[in-house]
Amino acid sequence: MIARRFLLGGAALALPGIARAQSWVPQRPIRMIVPFAPAGILDQLARLLAEPMGQRLGQPIVVENRPGAGGNVGTALAARARGDAHVILVGSTGPLAVSPITEAQLGYDPQADLIPITLLNSTPLVLVVRAQSPHRDVAGLVAALKAEGREVLYPTPGVGSPQLLAQEAFRQAAGFIAAPVHYPGSAPAIMGLIAGEFPFTIENLVLVAPHVSGGTLRALAVTSLTRAQMMPTVPTMAEQGFPGFSAGGWYGLLSPAGVPEEAVMVINRAAVAALAEPNVATRISAMGGPPIGSTPAEFQAHIRAETERWRGVLARAAPAAATR
Repeated sequence: MIARRFLLGGAALALPGIARAQSWVPQRPIRMIVPFAPAGILDQLARLLAEPMGQRLGQPIVVENRPGAGGNVGTALAARARGDAHVILVGSTGPLAVSPITEAQLGYDPQADLIPITLLNSTPLVLVVRAQSPHRDVAGLVAALKAEGREVLYPTPGVGSPQLLAQEAFRQAAGFIAAPVHYPGSAPAIMGLIAGEFPFTIENLVLVAPHVSGGTLRALAVTSLTRAQMMPTVPTMAEQGFPGFSAGGWYGLLSPAGVPEEAVMVINRAAVAALAEPNVATRISAMGGPPIGSTPAEFQAHIRAETERWRGVLARAAPAAATR
C-alpha cells in the first residue's frame, strides 16, 4: 500500500505513453469521466475534487458518469481519448487491475492506454455476519463453514469487484468450499445477507457501518493491515489469524496515453493540493480511508502490483460460480 503523502511538486518519472512538452495550460473545460453511476464512492470523489482542482487549473471540471460493464465502458471511453489532456478518468481496482485478467475482449489495456496521475484513496472492507449469527470471531465462522462439508454461497456486488476478490482470497486462506452469487451492486448483496440467505460477506466499510451500528449486522474483521478509524474496536484479519491479509478498493486519476508529461504533472499537482485541503481530506476520510496523493510512477507501480496479486488469487480460484 502506498503511504499517505502530499506532494505539491516534483519532477515526473518517465512513463509509457507520455509525450514531452515544455509547458501546459488547459485551454477548455476538462471532462472527468466516472465509469460508474452517480452516488457511488467514485462519483463522490470526483465531485469533491472537481471544484478545487478546477480552481487550480483555471478551467472548470465537468463530471461525466459513464457506467456499464463494471466500470469497463467508461474506462474504455477515456482510453480512446488518446493525447487529449482535457480528459481525466477516475479509475478503480476492477477496471484497472482485475478486468485485464478476466476479460478477453476488454477493448483497452490499462498499462498501455492510460497514464496514472495520482492515487487518491483506498478503503478497507469488512467481514460481516448477521446480528443473529452465533459467530463472534473469524475462527468460529471458518470452523462452521468447514463443517458444512458442502459449497456455501456468499454475495458480491459483481464480477471483478474488490469484494469478490477479498472473499475469494479469504476462502483460499481459510480453506473452505464456497462460490459467489453476483448481484448488480452492494445494496442488494447486503440485503441478501441481512435476509439470512448467506452466512457472511465482505463489503465496503462505509456501506455496512449503518447496519452494524443499527444492530442488523455484526463486524468480525476489517481487511486492512491496521484497524479502521471508523471501526476502531473491530480487529484486522491479521489479528484474527490471517497474517498479511489485505484487500480493499482503491481509486485514482488517470489520463489517456499520449498526453504531454507536463500536463500530467500539472494535473497531479492540482489533485494532490486539492486532497490536502482540510475539508476535502475530512470528507474523504469519512469514506473509510484517508486521502493519499502519489506521484504518477508510484501509482503506476501500485496498479502493476495489484494486478499481479489478484492474478494469483484468480488463478487459484475454483471454477464454479453462482449467478443471480
